[in-house]
Amino acid sequence: MPKYQDIVSELIRLYEAGYNDAMLASRLRDHMEPKHRALTRAERFICGFEDDELQEGIPALLKEIRDAQ
Repeated sequence: MPKYQDIVSELIRLYEAGYNDAMLASRLRDHMEPKHRALTRAERFICGFEDDELQEGIPALLKEIRDAQ
């Protein structure tokens, strides 16, 4: 997965090459979709432990995942 700086550089390069807004949005979506999908899966998995009193830090971890989406 490319770093954010690489993604921004690519979008700037495409913009300067004359790509339209729809194409730029599509490329950005291509980069962000895997992250969103992974965070959603992690959230679903961790929710299973939410009511388990032996699992400390689950609410904070869920908040961090949800804030990242």
